Amino acid sequence: MQNRWLILFLLFATRLGMGFQFQSVGSVSADLVHELGFSNTEIGALIGMFMLPGVILAFPSGWLGRWASDKSIVTVGLLSLSIGGVGFLISKDFLPMGVGRFVCGVGFVLTTVYFTKMTVDWFQDRELATALSLLIISWPGGIALSQIIHPHVALNFGWQWAIATASIFCFVAAMAISSLYQPPPKILLENDGQPQGQRFTSYEWLKTSMAAFSWSFYNAGYLVFLSFSVNALIESGTANYQATVMVSIASFLVMISIPLGGVVSDKLNIPRFAVILSSSVATLCLLTLSYEHFALIACILFGTIGMCSGGIIIALTGQAIPSEKRAYGMGIYQTFYFVFTAPAPLVGGWLYDLTNSANSAMAFGAFLFTLSGIFYFVFFRINLNGKV
Repeated sequence: MQNRWLILFLLFATRLGMGFQFQSVGSVSADLVHELGFSNTEIGALIGMFMLPGVILAFPSGWLGRWASDKSIVTVGLLSLSIGGVGFLISKDFLPMGVGRFVCGVGFVLTTVYFTKMTVDWFQDRELATALSLLIISWPGGIALSQIIHPHVALNFGWQWAIATASIFCFVAAMAISSLYQPPPKILLENDGQPQGQRFTSYEWLKTSMAAFSWSFYNAGYLVFLSFSVNALIESGTANYQATVMVSIASFLVMISIPLGGVVSDKLNIPRFAVILSSSVATLCLLTLSYEHFALIACILFGTIGMCSGGIIIALTGQAIPSEKRAYGMGIYQTFYFVFTAPAPLVGGWLYDLTNSANSAMAFGAFLFTLSGIFYFVFFRINLNGKV
């Protein structure tokens, strides 16, 4: 397989497994609460455990390519996602289930880093922005599939089978990558053979940190929405199935809005306006989700406008990190991402339990989206002396 668009399709299809496995616990959370007696804090912890390994492994995972091929690393990552899911579904206690989610998280770190690298290898200097935008939306795509499929499977066959479908998907994805993926015939990488810099100036530290904070809070807010929005809708009087469908609609719209937002922003040269509009709409949508008459509109606006700035925000890495320090800088960037996203569902679940209302979790998510917009604009206020 040497056609780069077929390669991108393979990467997109297999990368769906990341979101499909991640959201599986959130999609069957009501069953876990009812059957196993878990609190919302424990549900949030299980969801956040998926992100926890990234805090430790994000930076060193970027250097594994020195000793193993991209194909083998991604294959191992997808197998970890599958094995962790199996460990989760055969358990009924919080601790072993948490271990299963942690194993999934290890696979998530590996696949997150190397799916992106493989795409860059194939599309460098040739529609790279388009390719990366399409690759990124496979994450909400897998989440949306989980929101539609897993509640039905759990209702008819039990929550264990819902988790099993995600593990099977990841296993098949691992086999597909192992047997079908090929590296490009010739990879022309910038600074090939030259040592990577490993020391940041204060200016580079601040720029990278602000870029990472904006991206991290954007994703953390989205994770809180995914984790507790269905509960918030149900509290407002929406039927269970309707609530699930409404949230899945939002997730599918995100798949369209992220690449479209990037294209419109580039064509009209309005990245800052797009970000402030997006973060403001996301904040308002989460705060109004509990009003039954506005719930569907809030979900649609969240998916179409509230999340459209993802590609714009992640593009800050190109301005923040010098090419000769990219490996070092991306390790820092990804570490910040996992540090802030991993505890977000846990905090949301704790607020839910504390107030006995999912609206508290939604308010927390709204706050995170506001922070994302603020740090985006702080990024452009940093001067060359490393001061804001």
